[in-house]
Amino acid sequence: MNPNKILAFALGPIASAAFGLIMVPMVAWIFSPEDVGRLNILKITVSFCMLLFVLGLDQAYVREFHESRDRARLLKACFVPGFALFAVAGLGTIAFASQLSLLLFGTANPIFYWVTLASVTATFVSGFLSSILRMQERGLAFSISQMIPNALLLAIVGGIVLFGLPRGFLQLQLGFLASTIAVVLAYLWNTRKQWRPAIAAQLDWQQVRSLLKFGTPLIFSGLAYWGLIATSSIALRSMSTFSELGIYSVAMSFAGVAIIFQSIFSVVWAPIVYKWVAEGTDLSRVDAVARQALAAVCGIFVVCGLFSWLADYVLPAGYANVKYLVLCSIVQPLLYTLSEVTCIGIGISRRTMLTVWVTLAALCTNVLLSLWLVPEYGARGAVMANAVAYVVFFIARTEVSARVWRQFPRARLYVFVGLAVAFAIGTVAVGPGLPIHVALVWLALLPAVVWCFRVEVLNMAVYTRHAWRKL
Repeated sequence: MNPNKILAFALGPIASAAFGLIMVPMVAWIFSPEDVGRLNILKITVSFCMLLFVLGLDQAYVREFHESRDRARLLKACFVPGFALFAVAGLGTIAFASQLSLLLFGTANPIFYWVTLASVTATFVSGFLSSILRMQERGLAFSISQMIPNALLLAIVGGIVLFGLPRGFLQLQLGFLASTIAVVLAYLWNTRKQWRPAIAAQLDWQQVRSLLKFGTPLIFSGLAYWGLIATSSIALRSMSTFSELGIYSVAMSFAGVAIIFQSIFSVVWAPIVYKWVAEGTDLSRVDAVARQALAAVCGIFVVCGLFSWLADYVLPAGYANVKYLVLCSIVQPLLYTLSEVTCIGIGISRRTMLTVWVTLAALCTNVLLSLWLVPEYGARGAVMANAVAYVVFFIARTEVSARVWRQFPRARLYVFVGLAVAFAIGTVAVGPGLPIHVALVWLALLPAVVWCFRVEVLNMAVYTRHAWRKL
């Protein structure tokens, strides 16, 4: 993938994160922490349904795209099984809308559940359509679609303030749904030449079975991964308050820099590597990418540690601890991104069942630590538990990949990841009592990181300069 295409793919996550960083403080000022917490529950519910009903076939589509002779038939074979299953499950649960709304949002309002189902439907469709743009390397169209949700939600929140509309969870939920539907419409237009032939394509059940063989293990690993990312929210929902959940949600939302890194890398990395595999390219270059990704991860940790205090100037007083929680909040996207490099051997070797055990190990870690820390420390305990769990997740993915694919250097990865997460947890634990000392520690780490990764920084600078000249 050439620099122009990478830049095109990067534009969407960067713009989306920029809109998100504007929207987070707006939502925090306009809506109550309880409603912000409910919005977090909505998002993890949507992600749960995606992981459950997509049947791992979105990743099967990505894996088989370059080796498929009939891509319209491949798209239909990947889309139909999961969507049919979701339709049956969705219709079967409508009768229990009030009870499910009470379970999820603490309020027995069936409208909340109906809007949630509509959001899942739109997200399901957009997920597959976005895969088409990714695999065709149509970065600009993909980026424009990525910008729409946060931009539209920001406009909706602004409209609520401007016109003096009610400020409750339903308004937030409807705004989320509207932004998701807008994305679907954009994807439908941009991929119309691909999904129209897929409608007419004959469904090959033998192909479906083959794809499910690849994707089925990903259902379990996907559910386990959902549990990993949702454990903190569920623990706060059940053992703390919606207010603490709101603080946690805002802290996670403020991890915008790390999410940009994750979004860009996740979009371009897997298609690039699978293309290398199809072309028989030497895959030792993955090691160099891992070193550069580690440098970026450590750099982002230090930058966030230096500037997290800016959160105080954009958030209400009730969110004063967010500036400390942000450091542990970015562990999740950063270590996930780094593990995408180091675990690529699992996908290449098609040993996807191993991801189930990896994710279960991290999930168990998160559950046990959340049960211990959340009742006493609330949001602070949740982010610390989540950070440690992602260290387990990263190490387990990396070790499994090294054993089923090829050996590669890992000691440096583990040392720097361990130190970064230890400093992040220390910031959460002692930051409120020693704010100046914590800031000085992060300042001292800046030159240390630059020195330790001077080779990687130089290589990335050279690549960036060459890429810029080609634009």
